[in-house]
Amino acid sequence: MNIILVRVDDRFIHGQILESWIPFLKAQSVIVVNDALACDHFQKTIMSMAIPDRITLRIVPLDDAPDLIDDKDLEEKRTLVIVSSIKDAYSLYSKGFTFSKLNIGNNKGGDSSKQVSYSVWVDREDLVMLKSLMDKGVDVSLQSVPRERVIDMRSILGMVSA
Repeated sequence: MNIILVRVDDRFIHGQILESWIPFLKAQSVIVVNDALACDHFQKTIMSMAIPDRITLRIVPLDDAPDLIDDKDLEEKRTLVIVSSIKDAYSLYSKGFTFSKLNIGNNKGGDSSKQVSYSVWVDREDLVMLKSLMDKGVDVSLQSVPRERVIDMRSILGMVSA
């Protein structure tokens, strides 16, 4: 499998993914990794209807994602992986599903979170996980759609953690 990008976006498959990211990345497959969604037959059906037939789609729970590395249908395909949170991206990497690029497009925050872009909020736990991923060589950036400027997470890490 050729993982071209892992994206944090709790909206999963929506207009930005369909109209911007898939064409920009020339993605041939999309993997959505989320425990709740993987168990929701109705939502899975809706999402699968939105994806063009030429794109291979997998919606799996977090624990099953590493098994996709050996999926023959995904072999050599340019793959976009979508997770709902920074925590899920970190867990995915920790389970052996490694990747080199993490795009944070939409991340909700809680009471202790700080806003770092229009649609991205992070808390201390997120920052620790992001720093760990970056220390392992993962390129972490913020970007809603491909036509927007890419913001390297390292450039704002110091400002946020203060």
